[in-house]
Amino acid sequence: MNENFKKQIADIDDLVQIAEIVSGSTELKERISVFQKKPYDYLLCRENHTIGMHFQKKGDTIYLLGDYKGGEEDNSSTIEVVMDAIEKKLIESALTVGNSGLFCSLIEASAINSLGFDITSDSELCEKEFLFGDKSKAVLVSVVGIKESEFVDYIYNNGVDIMLLGHITKGELRMDDLSFGYIDDFLDR
Repeated sequence: MNENFKKQIADIDDLVQIAEIVSGSTELKERISVFQKKPYDYLLCRENHTIGMHFQKKGDTIYLLGDYKGGEEDNSSTIEVVMDAIEKKLIESALTVGNSGLFCSLIEASAINSLGFDITSDSELCEKEFLFGDKSKAVLVSVVGIKESEFVDYIYNNGVDIMLLGHITKGELRMDDLSFGYIDDFLDR
């Protein structure tokens, strides 16, 4: 998110209040509009292998791959492993998490098919930094259940950090026991 957003949320600790500010963000709405027309993350496209950045169906599992704590400057090795996993058809959707933070990436991935998420936070990070921090070099992916074991083995064997976030829902947006509402609250429909 931009500097204005960072200033707006700097002194706010209520995650739902921050999410409400995000839901009114014209920057987020513009990105969602662009992604609805071209639902691909250009960093994760190869000539013959493209994958949608949007969640496909309720029940799929959501993972975060690579450095989501902001320590790495370069995530090219994570991107390469993800690209190989895409070619092996182990991943249903993929989206790089960048300056917008994990929460915005989850909203972007949920928006196209009006799905949601139920995730668990990382106990080593404060929830605000986990959701809204802008230092992440990670990749958000979804995986169908029957390929999950093969996917996890592949990622682990290639030395990429992996975190199980949760699963895709029908439209509610949840983290731990906290509800942020529904995806339609974040969309102009």
